[in-house]
Amino acid sequence: MPGLLRARPRLADAVLAIVVAVYQLVGATDLGGHFGDHARPLGLVLAVVSALPLALRRRFPVSALIACVVLMGLFYGLGFRSQLGQLSVVVAAYTVWAHCRLRDALLVTVPGLAAYETSMLLGSPVSPVGDSLLALLLTTGVAAIGRAAYVRSHRIRDAEETLAEERVRIAHELHDVVSHHLSVISVQANLARYVFESAPDTARTALDTITGTTTEALDELRRLLSVLRPPQHVPAEYRPQPGLADLDALAARVREAGIPVGVRVTGEPRALPPGQQLCVYRVAQEALTNVLKHAGSAAELALEYGASQLVLSVTDAGGRAVVPNPGGHGLVGMRERARMYGGVIEIGPRDPAGFAVVLTLPYPSRPSPEPQEPE
Repeated sequence: MPGLLRARPRLADAVLAIVVAVYQLVGATDLGGHFGDHARPLGLVLAVVSALPLALRRRFPVSALIACVVLMGLFYGLGFRSQLGQLSVVVAAYTVWAHCRLRDALLVTVPGLAAYETSMLLGSPVSPVGDSLLALLLTTGVAAIGRAAYVRSHRIRDAEETLAEERVRIAHELHDVVSHHLSVISVQANLARYVFESAPDTARTALDTITGTTTEALDELRRLLSVLRPPQHVPAEYRPQPGLADLDALAARVREAGIPVGVRVTGEPRALPPGQQLCVYRVAQEALTNVLKHAGSAAELALEYGASQLVLSVTDAGGRAVVPNPGGHGLVGMRERARMYGGVIEIGPRDPAGFAVVLTLPYPSRPSPEPQEPE
């Protein structure tokens, strides 16, 4: 039963409204009565009806509190009393303080407390000072508990959002590593099988490339998977994230897979934060992986240091007529990486043939750290 109520909050609120209605019905008496003395029929009806707005407390917390205060105020103003307390108002006030902003909670709580005081005075209270002090202390306590729940729920939500973002980033890293290295392995394995008997030396070179690529992929995966586990070793054991200095090695690895790749750098090189360097590297890696999978032709990796921005372009000469899926994880990941650092990326065919990926990344306005990506 508790599991069912947690899974269906509206049902839980309806059950809560019924329970509170019964609670207030049991405690309802006429003015000056004692516990166990039944109130007049009108008082019993008001005691029950004043709890019904709780059925909508999560969807309309402010409206539910206003309705509970008005109905309970009418109950008191007509000379009835609740020997067990105004539970409906307490629950509704807690809901407001646990789900609404501080300003909204104050705007509805202060007038509600004033309305309660007015209705109590109109109902000829036995101890106005004591009742007023009790109402003030109860309101303060409910507000404090509700506010603590509000802060806690928002911290949990922020933590969940942060965790989700980290999972997306790690998923991108895994895709980049696995897709690129497996593409290299696939190309070399097909080459080795094709020339296994006719050109043993070429086949042996292809197998050596597969061995090196596999080792590198395992190292990358081991580093990424270690992020998902509690650290059991010192941070120095982590490999640094790849950056601009590793682009030549990336191009060389693709050349070993049988795709000629030229590297061209123009402009005055300048230092970039590690996160931006990783962004450039991963975009280049994904673009060259697509060349391996879809084009199979010569490619060029160009890096242009402009006055205010860095431009990376990866182009190929055209080959197999396969168009990359624009909704694929790789292309989506490239766009998200570019957006993270305020950059833009253009992906599409070029004239007269081939395909181009162009990343434009603005330099940071100040040398402050960039958004960190998982190591």
